[in-house]
Amino acid sequence: MLGTVLFMGLFVAQWGQFLLGGGTANIGVDYTLYMDATRSWLAGTGFYLPFQLEGPYEILHGVVLYPPTILLLLVPFTFLPAVLWWAIPIALTTWIAIWHRPAPWAWFLMAACLWLPITGVRLLHGNPGIWVTAAVALGTRFAWPSVFVLLKFTLAPFALIGVRHRSWWIALAGLVLVSLLFLPMWLDYLLVVRNGSSGGILYSVTEVPMVAIPAIGWLGRRRR
Repeated sequence: MLGTVLFMGLFVAQWGQFLLGGGTANIGVDYTLYMDATRSWLAGTGFYLPFQLEGPYEILHGVVLYPPTILLLLVPFTFLPAVLWWAIPIALTTWIAIWHRPAPWAWFLMAACLWLPITGVRLLHGNPGIWVTAAVALGTRFAWPSVFVLLKFTLAPFALIGVRHRSWWIALAGLVLVSLLFLPMWLDYLLVVRNGSSGGILYSVTEVPMVAIPAIGWLGRRRR
């Protein structure tokens, strides 16, 4: 119980720190970026920004870096309430963390990852990484959901959490089949990755502490 209170207390404190610090102007900037890109794709004008396809560019905020399969997640949110973008993954991650009943040391490490400023920034901005975190959380209990970590290849090691289960391989096969529907876009994505500079595939390493939160709870679980 003490660990749960500490975890939730730091979560509230993290949000309070950004809100009281004048961070309201940045709430949902990543969410808005990807919603705009999705609506552009639905309108037939492309998912990636034109300059990403034209030549080398610096990887800074405002560029689209996810593979086309992320549209499986993004398209429904073009008509769902924006608040659900945050509420669903946060609720799922918290539920699984509590369900595992982590040991005190695990709660401490989870709280430390949550307290890192970069984690608060990702939450505040509505980065799709919050959904990758939820996929890891669900994967620690049901195995197959961790396949959807592959919606962000740079965090792929976390997808291996459920690899020993048959359901994981079935989900992987399903994801591969669905990915074929986006085959023309994969060529664009490869071009976007090749043209990007300043960090390359390591651009999302700062999201590792956030994504690691449910994995730590799983490793320190007392429920078997």
